[in-house]
Amino acid sequence: MATEGWGLYAEELMAEPAPDRQYGFYSAPEYLYELQGQLLRAVRVRVDVGIHTGRMTFDEAMNYFTEHVDFFPGACERAANDPAAKAVCDNATRAIYRYSKWPTQAITYNLGKNAILALRETYRARKGGSGSDRDFHERFMRMGTIPASFFKDALLSV
Repeated sequence: MATEGWGLYAEELMAEPAPDRQYGFYSAPEYLYELQGQLLRAVRVRVDVGIHTGRMTFDEAMNYFTEHVDFFPGACERAANDPAAKAVCDNATRAIYRYSKWPTQAITYNLGKNAILALRETYRARKGGSGSDRDFHERFMRMGTIPASFFKDALLSV
């Protein structure tokens, strides 16, 4: 969770607004691409949980993925006659197959990112105006790749 969560956290951190930079370090087109990555990961959470709790079939997951990631509803139904639909359906098939065989892997990105965000907010609240994001990030990275919940108390002891 700490490694994959950190990767997703860092992507979104780069998009946080800064003075004179509405999209953080991204240009407007790069920011749109970053948002598409967030959307993909959100879809992965729903699909992962849905498949592994029996609330979503493989085919339902495929349809959900093609509609919400590639914005191509019904792609698999049209794949036989439409090369673009076939490409979208093939991509969804590979993705959903992977998610169906590896429970909870897809959601660890978001769980880790959310744990880091919560820890950062707690750190900011405890430090008030005396703590910087740089200090938080350096302290966090020194903790290594174990889950943030294991080192939360140590990191927050300031």
